[in-house]
Amino acid sequence: MEPLFLKTGAGRNQRQRRFGEAVKVAAGPWGQIYARNPSNRIRSCDRHGCGHYGAPRLGGRKHLGMDVICRDRSTVYAPFSGIIGGPVNSYRKNNAINNGLFLRGSVWIKKGQKLGVMLPMQSVYPGMISHVPIVAAGQWAQICNGNPWNSIRGSDKYRCGYCGPPRNGRKHLAVIVKCQDGSGVYAPFSGLIVRYIKPFGNNNAIDDGILLSEVKTGSCIKLAFIRPLRSRGWIRKGSKIGVMLLMQSVYPDIISHVRIQNCDHSNPTGNL
Repeated sequence: MEPLFLKTGAGRNQRQRRFGEAVKVAAGPWGQIYARNPSNRIRSCDRHGCGHYGAPRLGGRKHLGMDVICRDRSTVYAPFSGIIGGPVNSYRKNNAINNGLFLRGSVWIKKGQKLGVMLPMQSVYPGMISHVPIVAAGQWAQICNGNPWNSIRGSDKYRCGYCGPPRNGRKHLAVIVKCQDGSGVYAPFSGLIVRYIKPFGNNNAIDDGILLSEVKTGSCIKLAFIRPLRSRGWIRKGSKIGVMLLMQSVYPDIISHVRIQNCDHSNPTGNL
């Protein structure tokens, strides 16, 4: 394996990360996450992959988090003071480690406060370096109530929700964010509601949406399958802008979702 390098700070030597070596990273503004890992060391490479940000994942994806080493059933602490937004599930299947927290919401926590206990990762991935995966939120706010990580719709009988798969001989240029029918929908950024849109133009039960413009950058998005609260005007990031329409009435058993497409047809996934 080719050696990788991690720069741990200005004026410090670069340390090599090779297979089997744990990378020691000086603790930044975050507190200690696991009692026996005072420097928040990142999981190195094992037979299941590597724990650093950007490491390759199945399907050609990149790892968008960092895996901080933590023994099974150990205490986990808050890395910063803030608020707990609710539970999250990292996997679509309910295995022994499919549980976690989204740090934003209604319950105040203090830096260093006990948050929970590390789940038995070895029971799911034998031989893996047990760890707590941490994924930072993208630049957009939560789009749908009940989906704090802006999770993308997986595959169902109506195809897939990520940007790029084929659609009737064309390329899918939007990203599909999971959203249950009737859920509140929020502004992903501060900007301007320009006008209503009709995604299909057939006036079915979900043929509604809005065009949003981000004034600072001049970019815009089409947000489809929602009933907007208004058709124009200024909005703030995170403010409620509509309600998810009844997608199940049009596409039974589909994973209900909102569709987001950049006006310039670029891939919006990185903003989530």
